[in-house]
Amino acid sequence: MRMPQRFAVLTLAGLLSVPLAVVAITAAQEEDRALLSPVQSRQAATLIMARCAVCHTTDLISQQRLPEDRWTVTVEKMVHWGADLSKDEAALVLRYLVIRNHPGAEDNLPTIEQELTMSPSTFHQAAADGPMTGLPARGAGLYAHNCQACHGEGATGGVGPKLAHNMILKNEGAFWETVLHGRGPMPAWGAVLSQQDIADIHAWLATR
Repeated sequence: MRMPQRFAVLTLAGLLSVPLAVVAITAAQEEDRALLSPVQSRQAATLIMARCAVCHTTDLISQQRLPEDRWTVTVEKMVHWGADLSKDEAALVLRYLVIRNHPGAEDNLPTIEQELTMSPSTFHQAAADGPMTGLPARGAGLYAHNCQACHGEGATGGVGPKLAHNMILKNEGAFWETVLHGRGPMPAWGAVLSQQDIADIHAWLATR
């Protein structure tokens, strides 16, 4: 059966419009990416490593190519299931995923771990004029929010090693290097925690 000419023209026009739509989406996403600073990207990736990779690998995330509404549902579901993300942290992670893992994203994106390795850390070890004074009371709350999921309540160990009475606490250089830049499966926290935050956590751990 011969296709009516008018229908054929409309169909062809529809087919031609698909690549243009994909290009438009991709261009918009790339424009949005420029609005997410390297520091914000690193912070979001660190949060994913610390709060999401506790339950599943980051490969599960990196393989996805979802539109914004589905990423929104996914992040909300993870928070509902217990992902320890504040409202602002969840919003940052969502924005990062929408920009990075949109339907038009390339297939061979670097892993989240690779992105953390490639992006520079924001903070460096405390100034040369002396170590910062940590506040144990403040450090307790920071530890509970940022470290407890891996290192356990009271720093007694879990997915990560026990930190209470750990020898690394006596080597502040090694402690700071590990927290700032990460080591092994532990992500770098330099884009999430300030120097004062780290000093406070160290001071609290020293009381365990």
